[in-house]
Order: sequence, then C-alpha cells, then structure tokens
Amino acid sequence: MSNNEALNEELSEELTGELTAPFAAAVYARDMQNRDALTQFAAELRAEGVRVGGLVQEVLRNEDGASTGIDIVEIDTGRRIPINRPTKETLDSHSCSLNTSALTESTEALRRAIRENVDLIVLEKFGEQEQKGQGLSDEIFMAIAEEIPLLIAVPEFALDLWQERSGEMGETLSYDVDAFRRWWAIAKPG
Repeated sequence: MSNNEALNEELSEELTGELTAPFAAAVYARDMQNRDALTQFAAELRAEGVRVGGLVQEVLRNEDGASTGIDIVEIDTGRRIPINRPTKETLDSHSCSLNTSALTESTEALRRAIRENVDLIVLEKFGEQEQKGQGLSDEIFMAIAEEIPLLIAVPEFALDLWQERSGEMGETLSYDVDAFRRWWAIAKPG
C-alpha cells in the first residue's frame, strides 16, 4: 500500500452529524502526484451554481514532464498569477523560488471571496509561508472567523501545525473528490 493509499484509508471515515466548524483540511502526502481534486471539486460546484472563490495551484511542466514553475489560479476569474519560476541557480542551490510579491497579489482573490460572502472558499495553499504565519494566513483565518466554509489543502507533514493553529476544530479529509462531496453535503450553507 502506498503512502497516499494509507493516508486516504486513515482519513476516510464517513462524516456524520454536525461539523465542529465550517472548514476542513484536505490532507495530501508529499509524494502525491495528482493533486487535481480541489480544482475538479471547485469546477463541479461552480457548474451547479455554487459561488466558489479562492485559489488553486497548477504545476507547469515542460515537454519532458519536468516542473518549470507554479501558477496560482483564481477560482472565480481564472486569472493566473505566476508564484514560482525556479531559475538554474535556485534549482542548483535547492533554495526557494517563491515570488512573495506574486503571493501577496493573490491575497486579493481571498479578500474578494470574503467580501462577497461566497458559499465556499477553496484554497490550495498551506505552504511554507502560511506555516510560518505569513503568506495567506491572515486571509485564511479571516474566512474562518467570518464562518465562510473553507476547504484548504494541507500537506500531511503540516497537519499537526494546522490543527494547532485552527484550534483542533474543523474536519480532516482525505484528498479526494468523494470526501469533499461528503463534507460539503454537511457544510454547505442553508
């Protein structure tokens, strides 16, 4: 059994009853290759007329399949923001190539979703900056304080930190669309 399968099995308990808070961590293993579930789920809900805001990430690849960067994509507008474009130097030195200015620019999508009181905020970003209390942290906890349902991708290794920061409230889900659907059936407003 792979790490991803073991993690999904561990988190696959059925949600029942009421939620402790209207947010959930979609937990993924570091070696997970296909992380399209949040994008797929957000598109599915938007097609049903659900007002979804937030951000997802898209890994860009060259013709050989090697990663060439990461764009963050606004769910409501489709606008792409290039947040990571590694250079030869950053690749050789294994240093971070995150464009923090672009990350700051992406906060507007979350602030807009909060202002518009969307039905759901989907966020594929609890990375190094957020784990340090920077990046999109203010917007994440602003959405939680406003009680807007939030579905956030959290790497498995950062789950304890996420739970500590979120007061061990909210749900913990496996990183798959079926788990998201079960959670949304309980979390959706009205």
